[in-house]
Amino acid sequence: MGRRKGQKRFGYRKLSPTYRNRLAKKGISQTAWEMGAQLSTARGHKLEGYVRQPKSLQDLTQKAVRTELTPKQIIEMEHQLRRPSWIPNRMRTENAAALAQLPDPKSWKHVYVTPSADGPWRLTVYRKRSKYPLIIEIPAGGGGEGEAPREIIDLLQDLKFQYNSESLERSRNRNQEDHEIFYAVTGTDEIAPNG
Repeated sequence: MGRRKGQKRFGYRKLSPTYRNRLAKKGISQTAWEMGAQLSTARGHKLEGYVRQPKSLQDLTQKAVRTELTPKQIIEMEHQLRRPSWIPNRMRTENAAALAQLPDPKSWKHVYVTPSADGPWRLTVYRKRSKYPLIIEIPAGGGGEGEAPREIIDLLQDLKFQYNSESLERSRNRNQEDHEIFYAVTGTDEIAPNG
């Protein structure tokens, strides 16, 4: 059988039935597997590398990502949050809570920022000694303001990490609107080398 457009993996039928069932239970079909779907969740590595946080803080962080926090909830979030030393005190609470899920930047190798015109941006961190990336959503990242992504990009620059736009670098079918939003927020559309 010839290669289909976009196919990255071959040999699905050669996988054991047990493994295929485990993939299916996690929502990874044969097509998704062949297209290169991320397998870390299906392999049981979902939380590997993330800094554990209380469930209530996780819930507030998810609300922050969706821009659903009230001022009272932001104060509650600040009281629950333990800011690592690498996150500056001047950073807004919502961004600090999202970043606090990540380990110390000393373990980071590559950093990608994935823009979105109509929703949260995504920060993907590849670590030096791990195959699986850590992915977080940047609160209130979508739309024209871009204040939250700009604050995180400024932190990446302070930490001496050059960032790339994952969707601009890796996607052959570039979304023009995402490209324009990325340029508006960062002031550049250049693909930077890894930090």
